[in-house]
Amino acid sequence: MFIHTDLLRAALCCVADSKEERRYLQGIHITSTHIQACNKIACVSMEHGDKNPFEGVFIVIGMIPPEAEGTFINLVNETVVAMHVTEDNQVVGRNILEPVECQYPNFSNLLAGEPEPISGMPIFKSRLLALPDLMFGPSLGVVVVGFKSWGKDKPCQLIFDKAVNHLFGNPMMVIMPMTESAFELIEEAFDETGI
Repeated sequence: MFIHTDLLRAALCCVADSKEERRYLQGIHITSTHIQACNKIACVSMEHGDKNPFEGVFIVIGMIPPEAEGTFINLVNETVVAMHVTEDNQVVGRNILEPVECQYPNFSNLLAGEPEPISGMPIFKSRLLALPDLMFGPSLGVVVVGFKSWGKDKPCQLIFDKAVNHLFGNPMMVIMPMTESAFELIEEAFDETGI
């Protein structure tokens, strides 16, 4: 299987950290058509464009070299390996992909029903709003984002421009809002500390 390394880098921005008990959320999910990642509060699914995918859920062990442009994913001696290459096919690094047996979240269920009309935007953690720039900004410089909310306490789909859609496989990205009372809860906690 061959994918553009930027798709892998982008997906890795949405995986859960090592504290997450559900290990499969620490990994990427490769399907016959998409590369996906989910960390409980943000999910992304991008078309990878390969006709012979290596399917499964994998935790990527190690760092991806910054000069990598393409990634081959293959089985080598019963180990799944991601081999990273430059634009002129020079190998610049490898990662072991640790397979995880699981039932990965079904992305088609994320945005069930129709969007509900709302007044104002839902409240989000600021790190979720930074994700598009972390995922796509290094390649593009400027990332334009729109929001399509399904309701105050429901998932919100991020809408991307033509450049992001073209270079990153029409990403479908969903982020989860905080509770509507988030500001009040933080104010109460702030007041309790006596600051």
